[in-house]
Amino acid sequence: MKRFLPNRAQFFGFITAFIVLNVIGATVQTQFNLGHLLALGIDVPFSTRISTTLHDIVSLQPLFGAIFGVGFLVAMIVGHVIAKLVNTLPDLVFALAGFAAMGVTLLALKAAFQITAFGAAREWDGFFSLCVVGALAGYAFSVSKTRFARNA
Repeated sequence: MKRFLPNRAQFFGFITAFIVLNVIGATVQTQFNLGHLLALGIDVPFSTRISTTLHDIVSLQPLFGAIFGVGFLVAMIVGHVIAKLVNTLPDLVFALAGFAAMGVTLLALKAAFQITAFGAAREWDGFFSLCVVGALAGYAFSVSKTRFARNA
């Protein structure tokens, strides 16, 4: 009988990737919002950028993690199945799965609620940037899963 629950390396790999997804995702979201303020002519000092980013990393975690964490979890499971079938380039498979997870989640939010839930995703560059964050998190999952498995 095949094992249903993830092993230790997969679990800690997912936790690592989830942290990467949340921290970098919240940072990208904040910087796009501050960039829109700059476009309106509002001066945003560097210290304000740093403090706002740190505040958003902490305060966006429950919302950002709940919304994107579910899609990311599904994507990593599907990526694991695909990586086993393809049996080559697992880093690329997980990165593409993370990219797709962010894109599908953002599009599903827009379709379900008729709004863009995150300001950064209102334009194509912000949407693409958040998808790249998903790809980085997918890559982080693949690399950390491999390292945790090697150290076990």
